[in-house]
Amino acid sequence: MTKAFIIPLFLLVNSVYGQTETELKPGDTLKYSPKSHKPGWIIVQSNNANVAAALFMEGEKIKEQDDSRGIKSVERLFYTPEKGKKYELKVWAKSYVEKAKPSKISITESKTVPVLNMQFTSTQFVEDLRAFRSIREKANSGLYVYRSRQQIDSLYQKAEEEAFNSKNIFDFYKVIAKITGFEGSCHNYTDLPNHASYYLTQKPEYLPITLKNVDGRLLQDSKDNKVPLAAEIISINGIAAKEMISRFSQYYFSDGYSMPYKEITGFERGMLDKFYIEFGTHKQYIIRYQWQGQVHEVTLPGISLEAFKKLQESRHSLTLDKKLMTEKYSFTKEGDNVYRLSVRGFDFATGKEDPAYKKFSIFLEQMMDTLEHKKIGHLIIDLRGNTGGTGALYEKVFTYLTPKPFRDSHYAYTWFNEVPMEEKLVITPLFLSNGVKDKQGINAYLKQLYPKQVQGKYYWADDKNPSILPNERTFKGQLYLLVDQRVASAASHLASLIKSYTNAIVIGKETVGGYYEHNGHLPLVYELPNTGIQTGFSIVHVIQDAQNLPDQKKGQGIIPHYEIQSSQQEFLDQSDVYLKKALELQKQNNQYNKMTSKD
Repeated sequence: MTKAFIIPLFLLVNSVYGQTETELKPGDTLKYSPKSHKPGWIIVQSNNANVAAALFMEGEKIKEQDDSRGIKSVERLFYTPEKGKKYELKVWAKSYVEKAKPSKISITESKTVPVLNMQFTSTQFVEDLRAFRSIREKANSGLYVYRSRQQIDSLYQKAEEEAFNSKNIFDFYKVIAKITGFEGSCHNYTDLPNHASYYLTQKPEYLPITLKNVDGRLLQDSKDNKVPLAAEIISINGIAAKEMISRFSQYYFSDGYSMPYKEITGFERGMLDKFYIEFGTHKQYIIRYQWQGQVHEVTLPGISLEAFKKLQESRHSLTLDKKLMTEKYSFTKEGDNVYRLSVRGFDFATGKEDPAYKKFSIFLEQMMDTLEHKKIGHLIIDLRGNTGGTGALYEKVFTYLTPKPFRDSHYAYTWFNEVPMEEKLVITPLFLSNGVKDKQGINAYLKQLYPKQVQGKYYWADDKNPSILPNERTFKGQLYLLVDQRVASAASHLASLIKSYTNAIVIGKETVGGYYEHNGHLPLVYELPNTGIQTGFSIVHVIQDAQNLPDQKKGQGIIPHYEIQSSQQEFLDQSDVYLKKALELQKQNNQYNKMTSKD
């Protein structure tokens, strides 16, 4: 239900308009008409809800924002009003702590925005660390899968000392981010209550280039820059490239011990926030780089955050990604006797009753029509960039690739079927979209899916994990599987099945999602009481239906048979080296088959 609230306003100094506190309930939408007709900021602050905001011009949405994660969140939108146009801001609650549902909201218009400067004591940091540990020990079934109790105890002993000595929220965030990653789950999550840039300077002190980790080398990723595109960065302000990669990796999480995602992703997703948490902002950047066999050094002034955002959004390496990710799924001819099925996500349908699932099923049937009619002998399954989604979708794909029945998992379990520490539990958008508004709804769901307790574990009900039969039509030719470091969750689950039970030749990089097991199915999020930092994890430990393979060790993602490396020139050209390798192997197979058929 949408309600329009009448918002009492009062004029502040410096021509700033502000709003007294207004209550916002879940499901309601607050509407606000900006009063200023000059370029400026609209700042939305909540007391006990994570809010999102959208700005409309003449009824059409022009900007939507949900930067902040925490319950005491701040959203900042900069807008430049056009003369004579009518603007409206809409604000709604995305999530809230279970115990406190209504939220107090304030809206402010201002020419500038202050830096968030939340002060905490050493005692408060230590209290939050202990709450963090208690949450994980009571709710995280993946806690001791890859680490022993002794290792966890040792890590927390050191962390408590570091928490006590933390000077600010960034210092403390580093402490618990390191612990989050140590556990070994790509579904783990720990984030600041507000976007890191809100705590940083508004001065022009941001990095004037962008970076890309290409097989352990940091390449310059900005066009039209004093540092040449694709130049290899040696150091920035005295910090070596290898150290930057290592320190950056602690903010990104993978199943088990897999490293490619952790080492690469920060330079794609974290340059707007994690880079400055770790390395700070600077008036000048001394950049040493190698280009055409020679080492060069240049000193460049920092740039504004908005200018850096534009650099990041237009970086050279996005060219290939934009081409790859244009469609959620597609089926294309790639050469003589070879087609490619590309699936970039399994989040386009909620389940088998979703019309999108039925549309996908028709698409797969049409794919089989083509493969059978044209007697195609080679099929590439391209899962690059696929971070997962609905289990029903990945299962549907595999029914066309396997001649044998399979299951989602050998077994799966949680540590509980009633939510612990509900006073810190966040009711997330995932729950709200499914009509779950409190712990009672979550508990009802858990009791239905995980009814059986055996030696302290609650196991997935047998009827929820049936044997899945192969389709009457399955592809019987040679498979090639393309994976990269982003492949996770349902996508890595599919990749493990393909590698385990088919003749697929796997090409790419080790996936972030595990081969043998992972934590998944249901994510819970909790909020720490003092800092408002949120932390979460998927509570169900899943032992996947995957065979033991000699090249797959516990704690690894799906290991490719052929690992892809890119040259500097291929980076410049944005060549699809994964597809190139698959087609090269396909040609070799064709030649081999011709030779053996003659014999």
